[in-house]
Amino acid sequence: MKTKPAIIVVATLIIGFVIGFLVNGQLTSQRYQRFVSQDHFDAFKYRMMEVIKPDAEQSRKIEPILEAYAQKAFQTLESSKEQMNELHKDLREDLEPYLDEQQIRQLDNMQNRFDRFRKDRPGPPSGRGRHRGGR
Repeated sequence: MKTKPAIIVVATLIIGFVIGFLVNGQLTSQRYQRFVSQDHFDAFKYRMMEVIKPDAEQSRKIEPILEAYAQKAFQTLESSKEQMNELHKDLREDLEPYLDEQQIRQLDNMQNRFDRFRKDRPGPPSGRGRHRGGR
């Protein structure tokens, strides 16, 4: 008779652990996706609309302003990425005389992974707003 309550307690703990694990995974995934999309043009507008929560009239008036600032923010981020690429290229050139072939390959592999990651990221605006909320 005492085994039945023990089994129920253990099963409850296992179910709770599994649910907690899955919920934590979802929250982490959502946070990661939000972080990854930070440099996307439309994400800027969406986040601002989410913070401001304008009514329909305000939304109509502020959307062009947000559009302009989203474009500026996007251009600033792109410029920053180009500067970082140049900095990395200069770093590699300065380090190369002191590194062996394996170290140079590792450095190049790291840069290639970074370039592929950037290529898979959202690009410049398509001209259509894609923010959620129908604003």
